[in-house]
Amino acid sequence: MQKFLFLLGLLTLVSCGSEEDKGRVLAEVYEEQLFEADLKSYLNSIEYEKQDSAVVASAYVNEWVETQILVHHAKANENVDQNHIDQKVREFENDLYIYELEQVLVNEKLDTVVSDEEIKAYYESHQEDFQLNDYLVKVLYIKIPVDAPNIDEVGAKYRLNRPTDIEDIEAFAKIYATNYYYDPDNWIYFDDLLKEIPLQDIKKDQFIMKKSKVRFEENGYHYFLNVIDYKLKNTISPLGFEKKNIKERILNRRIKELRTTIKNDLIKEGYESNSVTIK
Repeated sequence: MQKFLFLLGLLTLVSCGSEEDKGRVLAEVYEEQLFEADLKSYLNSIEYEKQDSAVVASAYVNEWVETQILVHHAKANENVDQNHIDQKVREFENDLYIYELEQVLVNEKLDTVVSDEEIKAYYESHQEDFQLNDYLVKVLYIKIPVDAPNIDEVGAKYRLNRPTDIEDIEAFAKIYATNYYYDPDNWIYFDDLLKEIPLQDIKKDQFIMKKSKVRFEENGYHYFLNVIDYKLKNTISPLGFEKKNIKERILNRRIKELRTTIKNDLIKEGYESNSVTIK
């Protein structure tokens, strides 16, 4: 696919204006011209920030000019094999047609529903693929400005000793917290948590396995962290954490199998319809 996109972009760059009205000429190199419509078509085919449009357009025009200069000299050089180039263009065109056809038919035929049973079966038969390289944790984490009221109340409740504590914490967080996270049903990587909370001088293994509960103040904020549960690294990642990943794997496998089936069925149909003559 990357090959297709690169070559398609190249063909866009070297395209020249047609006989129809394509707006004013933006650049001319030897006998080739770049029209406003060519630039507009290019801009419509890519993603970019609106405020960067002038920069993107200028870069496109400059690249088109440089490409035309090089193509002109390549065509003028008698040592460049035009027949070889023509053959490569035909091969690329054929590959692109086939790829686009497969895309259309895959989109029409692909079953995107993946059941929980199928996900579980894949998980159980591919355990070696889900080895953890880091610790997973379930945590309560809250970051509060030092001038927020009732800080000590949060300090008394972030340990979640009573069922009602989390309700009080959530109500407080909605009003005063700069950052807040609590999801008892899902795992996160501990290293991702460290990007949010400036824990220092800790022994990660011991900190996690003790289900540590800490509070501290730094850079104008109070931090509260409660490690509720954990999964050790070098163990098998839990199914719930891998569910989305497994679904994507299953769909990718279906796409690959469907592409093969589509290709084989079309080739078989071509032979069976007596549309092939080999001499």
